[in-house]
Amino acid sequence: MSMDKEELGQLLEGVERFARERVGAASARPESPIGPELLLQLTREAVELGVLPPSTTGEGYGIWEHRDDPHAMAFNTGVLRRIAHANPGVAFAWHRMGLARFIATQLGLSLEPDELQGTLLAPTGHYGLARHSLARWLAAAELRDEDRIFMTDWLDRYGNATTIYGRQNWTRLLWPIWCADRIAWQHVERAALDVSAEDSQHGLDELSCFVVRQGEILGEIIETDMENSRLTYARVLKMEMLGLLAIGAGALDRGQKMARDYAQAREQGGQAIGNYPAVQHMLSDIQIARHNVDMALSVFARPIDELDVGALAATRASMSPELCHAANQVMQVYGGIGYTRDAGPEKLVRDQNMLKLMSGGAREIHTFLAAWTGAHS
Repeated sequence: MSMDKEELGQLLEGVERFARERVGAASARPESPIGPELLLQLTREAVELGVLPPSTTGEGYGIWEHRDDPHAMAFNTGVLRRIAHANPGVAFAWHRMGLARFIATQLGLSLEPDELQGTLLAPTGHYGLARHSLARWLAAAELRDEDRIFMTDWLDRYGNATTIYGRQNWTRLLWPIWCADRIAWQHVERAALDVSAEDSQHGLDELSCFVVRQGEILGEIIETDMENSRLTYARVLKMEMLGLLAIGAGALDRGQKMARDYAQAREQGGQAIGNYPAVQHMLSDIQIARHNVDMALSVFARPIDELDVGALAATRASMSPELCHAANQVMQVYGGIGYTRDAGPEKLVRDQNMLKLMSGGAREIHTFLAAWTGAHS
């Protein structure tokens, strides 16, 4: 698909309006997260608007439907950023739905609208990334015995529980498994899994947390040849990291506006607190993070197959702590009131912390990068 700059702007204007009028309005009270029924209704509206792909058949402009054009990639991240400005949890759920649709189409799965909306995706293993071993496998380097053991454990759905986040009323799960030195995919009904609901997680309050193990029924396992197995998973990993970065950027956009508005409205000592150097320093830290994430997203507005996994991982490793720091600075601008649930910054901090930890985050990216760069030296 080819999209020009004018089309991109028009489409993003429509998404911004929907994000503001529907998602933002539903998220006006940070202490009262969106409930399951409202999230389902918003999801259906997003499908009708074309923000989300309706099924695995047909073509539109939904999230991650097109990845072979710079403007299409800018659209994908732009949509996620605008939705995240209104609500990062909703943006995360829709990012994973678009990613599930991509995987399903790559594997030849046919999912109707209700099936796709009910599909929950776990794109990695029972913890973030398989570190050195995953990097060597993606780089087509010779696998060692220790790599096979590590990959087998990472994608062992029987022996290890996997923590996943998503809509409360999901009906099926799509996740990778290790099979004959390749990453295959398993598509399984929720009823066939051992699922336990957990207490609310640290952030992304709109979503539910589940701990999942493989049950007795395997479900549908889809395998591909080695080349397509690597290609598909590399694309999945790149879109996952890029999507998380865009969602973090959208949350920061909201945080910057909150901090600026509060600094202009709140007075201390007879003047707005924005006139004090300490507050100006905090606002500058937020602007620096905003500038850096803008630059990163513009650099990655290229066809997905032109993006380097290592470059994306390195950017995410550097940007995630910076986005969390910026969120903390928003809370500091508010002072003590920023720590209360109904003010807004407290939730922003928790959401950024959660985004940082998803799919490896700060925990495994460095060891992943060490092997990725070593494989290419």
